[in-house]
Amino acid sequence: MNTIKIIISAKGYAGDYEEKAIEQKKIVDKDFVDSQLTEVDLKNILHTIIASIREIKRLYPDEQTDVIYHNDNRLEQIKFQIKINEKDKNGYSLEEEAFFNKVAEYDSLSPLILDYCQVTDDGEEGTRVWIPENDSYVSHSAGTYAILALVNQNKKWIRYYIEFLRTNDLDHEVEQMWHIKEIIEKYNWCELTCRLAIARNVSCCGQSGSEQFDSLMTEGLEEYLKKEENQSMFFNSVVREFQEWKAVEFRLKDGYKKHYLDYVVSYIKNFKTALTENQINKIETLLLQKWDAFHKN
Repeated sequence: MNTIKIIISAKGYAGDYEEKAIEQKKIVDKDFVDSQLTEVDLKNILHTIIASIREIKRLYPDEQTDVIYHNDNRLEQIKFQIKINEKDKNGYSLEEEAFFNKVAEYDSLSPLILDYCQVTDDGEEGTRVWIPENDSYVSHSAGTYAILALVNQNKKWIRYYIEFLRTNDLDHEVEQMWHIKEIIEKYNWCELTCRLAIARNVSCCGQSGSEQFDSLMTEGLEEYLKKEENQSMFFNSVVREFQEWKAVEFRLKDGYKKHYLDYVVSYIKNFKTALTENQINKIETLLLQKWDAFHKN
């Protein structure tokens, strides 16, 4: 019977900068004898990878209090390779990007793609697990290829991409700026791409979010917002963004109004070129009312 071999390489920390490397090899029976991957093959492969990552993550001690530097000793890096009919002359290998491009062609497998994005979150020190790149200085957050494969199939997945982006360490950006730009260029300006631009200016701001938003304004967003219905939708989407932003609740519970003003309310000013002064004041008032209501006792 033809088989599929999955090689999963992982690395993390087991102590004070003490690296721990793990490699697992899994064998999956192939659906048919030829080398082409079927929907069943892709489903079985993805199930196996997700289960293996869960298993690997359990092999790293979590939150060791006697560790000086790495109190969150979780999985740091993960990489997998798929070998189809390895011993056959027609056999071939698939890396992560090519694999997820195939998986995303099947709507029925989209929940598994989202599961993969979820299981690769919460890695070393609470950040998303990384994919080491062999021949590049750029590493990606694990799940990047998976979620982008979905987005490239249909714009409805943009809202899931925003949720994914919020789990990225955007204080250490790599290629997220270019991915955002490509998505907006692919689907042009609409409610979903506006929500992506808005998130980039707030919950996904990171190192370069405000600068990218200003560029997006000059690259068509300003013109798009000249229509009244688009402007109204955009304003409502900004309000929604502040409602979804986890930093709002965090700063409310933090209890320091200056922190709330500096790290939450101040972000409204990022939209000075996209919203009217009256709209900005309305959102500011909503956020201040939220503070007062939370701390009224």
